[in-house]
Amino acid sequence: MQVAIIGSFKQHYSAVREALASFRRAGIEVTTPKGAEIQEEGIAFVRFHSDPPEWDDSTVQTIALHRILRADAVYVVAPGGYVGRTTCYEIGRIFQAARPIYFSEHPDDLPVAIPGTHIVAPIDLVKLILTGNASSPFAAEDSTYLSLERRLLTGDYSYD
Repeated sequence: MQVAIIGSFKQHYSAVREALASFRRAGIEVTTPKGAEIQEEGIAFVRFHSDPPEWDDSTVQTIALHRILRADAVYVVAPGGYVGRTTCYEIGRIFQAARPIYFSEHPDDLPVAIPGTHIVAPIDLVKLILTGNASSPFAAEDSTYLSLERRLLTGDYSYD
């Protein structure tokens, strides 16, 4: 069983590392981040000591997306609701791939409705993964909004 953790590594890496430790204690493999130290604090795009120096930022991000999308579920660490720019981009890719995604807190800077069922603590996500019940936030309930989101996933862009 695998989980990927995303969030603002620049602003909240200690919270990310706490989630990482929780998943590892529960026997869940974390595909990203690997837990390495950040190379340099305060830079625009976070790089880790484990990132090969010959990779540019775009390559680092694309490899991160491979690691994110191959996980059984994604956990977004969002202290105070903050996720940040790069995480918003990753969330969009995760939504488009219809992958299971869960949040530590409701995201404030993301114009997407996240059902309360997808705001969980790491241990609750572990239970969902182990029981095979992790799901996309758009798979559960039925509403006009969720129906429209599902149409985006299927390529039905005909809404007027």
